[in-house]
Amino acid sequence: MKRKIQIFSVFIVVKLLLLSCSLVTPRAEDNQYKNKFHHLWSKNNDPVHATGNLPIALNSPMAHEGIVYVGHNSGRMMAYDLENGRKVWSVEEKGTHHGTPTAFKDQVIYGNVQGRVLSRHYITGKLKYSVDLGASVEAAGVVYRDRIFFHLRNHQIFCLDVETGKVLWAYKRSVPYTTTLQRASKPLLHNNKLYVGTADGNVLAFNMEDGVVLWESKITNGNKFIDVDTTPVLIGEKLLVGSLSGNLTLLSASTGQILRSFPYSVARSPVKIGDNFLFGTTNGELILTDVEMNELKRLEISHSAISSIIRWKGHFAISNVNGELFLVDEKKFTVLDFLQLGHVSSAVFGEMVVQAGKLVVLSSRNRLYIFN
Repeated sequence: MKRKIQIFSVFIVVKLLLLSCSLVTPRAEDNQYKNKFHHLWSKNNDPVHATGNLPIALNSPMAHEGIVYVGHNSGRMMAYDLENGRKVWSVEEKGTHHGTPTAFKDQVIYGNVQGRVLSRHYITGKLKYSVDLGASVEAAGVVYRDRIFFHLRNHQIFCLDVETGKVLWAYKRSVPYTTTLQRASKPLLHNNKLYVGTADGNVLAFNMEDGVVLWESKITNGNKFIDVDTTPVLIGEKLLVGSLSGNLTLLSASTGQILRSFPYSVARSPVKIGDNFLFGTTNGELILTDVEMNELKRLEISHSAISSIIRWKGHFAISNVNGELFLVDEKKFTVLDFLQLGHVSSAVFGEMVVQAGKLVVLSSRNRLYIFN
């Protein structure tokens, strides 16, 4: 039987190896910029567990219309008031969450490890529909017009009617590798086409209407862990996509032809910053490039893989798999503030979100933090 290797296990091995070396913690360079991470509220949602068997949160929170939504390892989906942490609703579903909710009109739509996609009213939590897709949903759904698309852990892609949950089409990828990461690429939708990375080192393009494969292009090779798990980034008529075990690669969006390759290993997609790109590497570096991927700036902020980058307070909030948060000056490209999340086993494996000026972070120890 093919086995899935959880991504947090890969990161934890790397993390332990790196922590055996000397680690220099970056310091804010100017006192006026310190203490930017103002703690507003937090929730300790760590479920009951046996000693030595830590339940690890791999998912990401979502903020919408003043409410924070987050899945819980005990099987609950929870909604909190963004301002004060008051519980808006909570439902017991007996399903673990590794993905991220998606907002659409008055719906919050999300999947769980048990393979069920659910749609609930964003204020009341009332169930609108529930659909069994048969395998773990580990990436956020992507809405395009009247459809929502999910990439599953068993290498399937589903297209659903976003209002009813009816399955419109599905595609199953045959992946011959026995070791792949427990993550899935969130699809990119553009001009009636769907672009997605797969666990066998390929990038695929689909016709969004019927799921017909238009092209596929292999961007990385190897025997294991060659997953293309980053969401493709569109640059004009080109795609920029990366893999933990390979290089950032630029492809033609119309044909899949590989145009260029860049020697960067990334866990998340590059972030578009004006005419430039910002991304973090698996060895803790921040890289700023122009649109042609010419390197402009480089900053080593830690020795651990960077897991999330988001603009906040006019700067960049950065998280890594060692449970560290950084605030980096957008213009000077220097560290303004640094925060270590409380628990010794904390990490951030998901993505941070920002709404109404507040930074929302979920740690691997099931701690939800809100910073003002």
